[in-house]
Amino acid sequence: MANKRQIKKSLKFIMNDLFTATIIASVQKDAKADKVEEAQEKILKTYSDFNSRLSNYERRNAKAFFKQFKTEINAELENIIKSIEEI
Repeated sequence: MANKRQIKKSLKFIMNDLFTATIIASVQKDAKADKVEEAQEKILKTYSDFNSRLSNYERRNAKAFFKQFKTEINAELENIIKSIEEI
C-alpha cells in the first residue's frame, strides 16, 4: 500500500488534469461558462473533501478506510468526467 503522501500527490495530479480538461473542453466546444464553472467547482470541492479525509483517518481501521476511500474516489471521478463530457 502506498503511503499517505503518495496518495495525496496522486490525487493532486488527477485533479489538476481534470481541471485542465475542463479548460480545454470549454475552448474546443465553445461551452457555456456556467457549466464550466460548475465542473471546476466540483473538482475543487472533491479535492478538498478527499484531501481532508485522507489527513484524518483512524489508524486502527486503515485497510477498511482505504478500501472505502478508493471506491468513493473512483465513483466521484466518474461523475466529474461525465460532467466534463457534457460541457
